[in-house]
Amino acid sequence: MNNFPLNLLTFPFWWYAVGLPLVWSWTKRQFVFGLHKTGLLVFVRHLKEPLYGDYTKAGIFLSFPLRMILLSYKLIALLIRLLVVALLDALFILILPGVIVLIILQLLALKQ
Repeated sequence: MNNFPLNLLTFPFWWYAVGLPLVWSWTKRQFVFGLHKTGLLVFVRHLKEPLYGDYTKAGIFLSFPLRMILLSYKLIALLIRLLVVALLDALFILILPGVIVLIILQLLALKQ
């Protein structure tokens, strides 16, 4: 797929046939990195354990609401990260048609 000559006619095919899978693999890596960076999976796995190993009634009672607050912040951070990555993916998909439309509009403006 990477060995055909790249020119003006084959560039759009290359953009979506070669570039889009690369962007999609980058997106998956960013999602996995976001999960690791926030520690969300480990955090959810240990959600019922009290903080700092404090098994007193007060420690158990206070640790669950605190963990819920921390979980909401971790989810918000992950969702913001995923939103930025999704916007970059949408930009990659829409930039080529946008450039083609702008070129056509410029050519039409020159003919007038």
